[in-house]
Amino acid sequence: MKIGAKIHAPEGWKSICKEIEYYFLNSDSNSRRVLLVFFEYAEKKAIKASLVSVNQQTFEAGVKQNSILMCETQNTLPPWLEKFEGYDLSRIDDYRTGKPKVSHSTRVTERFKIITEAVTNSAEILKAKSPQEEISRYAQRCETSQNISRYTLWFLTYLIFGRNIWSLLPPFHNSGNWNRLKHPDTKFGAPSKSQGRNYGYGMSTDLAKRCVDSFDNLAVLGKSMVSIYRGAMVKYFNCHLSIQKKGMKILISKNESAFPTYDQFRYQVKKAYSQEQIQIKIYGEVRVRTKLSNSKGRFSEEISNLYERVEVDGYYTSDFPRGYVEGSTLPPLCVVVGRDLLSGSKLGIGFSFGEERLTAYRMMLFSMAIPKHAFCRYFGISLKENEWMSEGLPPHFTVDRGPGSSKDLIERLEKIIPIKDMSPSYSGQSKATVESSHPRDISIEGQPTYVESGLTPVQLARREIRRLITFNESANMEDRIDPDSEMIDVTPSPNGLWKHYDQLYRNDAQPISFDDAVRAFLSPVEFTVKEDGIYLLGRLYFSESLRESGLFDMPGVTKVSGYMMDMCTRYIWVDVSGRLIEVPAMLRIRGDSETLFTSIDELNDWNQNRKIVQSAFRLHAHAVHVDAQVRFEEDVGKDYEGGSRKKGRPVKNDKSRQETNEVIHSASTNLRRSRVA
Repeated sequence: MKIGAKIHAPEGWKSICKEIEYYFLNSDSNSRRVLLVFFEYAEKKAIKASLVSVNQQTFEAGVKQNSILMCETQNTLPPWLEKFEGYDLSRIDDYRTGKPKVSHSTRVTERFKIITEAVTNSAEILKAKSPQEEISRYAQRCETSQNISRYTLWFLTYLIFGRNIWSLLPPFHNSGNWNRLKHPDTKFGAPSKSQGRNYGYGMSTDLAKRCVDSFDNLAVLGKSMVSIYRGAMVKYFNCHLSIQKKGMKILISKNESAFPTYDQFRYQVKKAYSQEQIQIKIYGEVRVRTKLSNSKGRFSEEISNLYERVEVDGYYTSDFPRGYVEGSTLPPLCVVVGRDLLSGSKLGIGFSFGEERLTAYRMMLFSMAIPKHAFCRYFGISLKENEWMSEGLPPHFTVDRGPGSSKDLIERLEKIIPIKDMSPSYSGQSKATVESSHPRDISIEGQPTYVESGLTPVQLARREIRRLITFNESANMEDRIDPDSEMIDVTPSPNGLWKHYDQLYRNDAQPISFDDAVRAFLSPVEFTVKEDGIYLLGRLYFSESLRESGLFDMPGVTKVSGYMMDMCTRYIWVDVSGRLIEVPAMLRIRGDSETLFTSIDELNDWNQNRKIVQSAFRLHAHAVHVDAQVRFEEDVGKDYEGGSRKKGRPVKNDKSRQETNEVIHSASTNLRRSRVA
C-alpha cells in the first residue's frame, strides 16, 4: 500500500488500538520499524497528530494474519477537509465573498514555508532514533519558535496526503455552523408564495430520521426521488389530499403530525448520503472490493520498497501509424514508460507523435497516478483484476535528459515530484532497468525501409498498453529473488513481486486524487458549448451528469474550460464551477463507435479537411442556385423571380374564383388520364 493508506485493526494488534484509524507513513528496512500516524479530531478542539512506531516484523505479521486491514474508504485529504474531496482547492479563493484580509493560498503557503526545512530532510527525520524529537528540534529552530504540536501536525499531514500543500488548509469551513435541528418548531427557508410564511413544519431530529428511513425503505432501482417522496407521504407520513378554494390540491396529515416538503425531504436524504450513494440506490452500480490476501516476504537489500526508485525512458514503435485521411502516414509513435526498480513492473505509459514531447511524459505520469482500470477504459481496453496493480506517484525518479526533457518539463515535474537524478542523454546504462525492457527491432542492412502499420494511432497505443500489461504478467524477474523460504512460492513476474511487497505495505507511492491528476498532467483545452452538448474540433460530447451540472442553463456561456488526453479524445473532463465532470464522446447518428477513439492530431486533421470541404460546398451551393435560375429561364422564357410588388392584398372576385376552379379541374383531369395510361 502507498504512503497515506488508511488502515485499522478490527480487533486490535499489539500497540495498535482497534477503534483508531491509522495512516501508513513509512516502513524502514534499516531500523526495522514501521511508522503510523493517527489524528485526534473533534468539533471545537485542536487537531493533533501522533506518531506510532511499530516493530516491522510485528506489523507484517499482523498484515499476514489479516489483523491489520485497509479501511474501506481512503482519503486524499485530511479528515477535517473531506468535504473538499475532488475540488480544485487552488481556486478556493475565487469563490470567497467580500474582501478577506488573508487569502487561503497565503495561509497554506506560510504554513509550508515554516515546515520546508523539515520536509527537505524528511528522510533523515523518519530514519532517526526518535522522529518525534527530531520534529520538535526543527520546530524550535524556526526563525519564530513554533508550537511543537502544531508543527508536528503540519509536517505529518503534508507527508501523508501526497505532499499536497492544500492539505495544510485550515478547517475554517466548520466555523460558525448553525444547526436547524435545535429549533424544530420554527419553519425556516423561503416562505411559500401560495400558502403563506408560516406554512409547513420545522425540521426536528425525529422528522429528519423519518425522511431518511422512508427513503431507505422505498428506494429501489429505477424509482426517482420524486416518486420516493410521494410514496413516503402516503406510507410513512399518513398524508392525504385536500382541495383548496381554487381547485388546487395540497397535502395534509390525517393525524395532524409533521411532514416534510419535497425540498426538506431531499435535503435530509442528501445530508445522510452522498450523491454517489443515492445514485447507487436508484440507478445501481457494481462495487468491487479488493481485500488483502495472505502473503509472505522480506526486504531486499539496497532497494526495499516499491516506488522507492523509478526510471523513465522512451522508445519508438517500429511501424508508422495510419493517418485519419486515407493514404496518409503519420510519424512513429513515441512511447514513454516508467518502471519500478524493485519489482520490475511498468508503472505508467504515455504517447506522442514523432519525438519525446512533454505530453508523453505528462500522460505517463497521469497513467501512473490513477487506477489502471480507469486509464484502460479511456482507450477501450478491458482489464482483469490484478493485471496492472500500481497506483500513485513516486517520491523521485530518473528521467532521461534527452529531447523530451525540456526545461519546461523539468520545472513542471519538480513542482509535483522532486527529481532526484538526471541521467546523460543516450546513456542506457544509467537507466538500464527501463532500457532493457524496451521492444527490440532487428537491424536490416541495405536500402532504407519502413513498416506502414494498418493501425490508427489509438489502436497502436492500445497495442503498446497491452504489451505493457503482458510484460508485467510474463517477464521473468527471477534474478530479483534471493534464496529465502518465505519467497519460495512468489511468482517471478513483475506482478508477482508487486503483489508480494505491496501486501506487506512496502510501498512508497505518493497518493494523488484523480481530479488533481487530471489538472496536473492532462492538456488544458477550451470547449464550445451548444444546446445539444459541448464540442471539440467538431466532436460532440455529452452526458447526463453534464446536463445536471447546470452548464447549459448558464446564460451567455459559449465556452468552457477543461482537460483532454492528447492521444485519445474518447473522454474529456469539463471544469464546471471548480469540479471536474467526465464526459464521453457521442455519435451524432448511429455508426461505428470505434471512430470515437481518435487522437487530437487526427481531430485537427479531420477538422482542417472538413473546412476545405465546407469552403468548396459554399461555392457549390451558389453555383447550384444560379444554374437552377438559368435553366428555368431557358425553359420558360421568363425571369426566375419575375413580377412586380403591388400595394394591398390580392383581390378575390367571381372571375378569380372561376379561374381557380378551372385550374383545379384541369389538374385533376390530367392526373386521371396519367393513371389510366
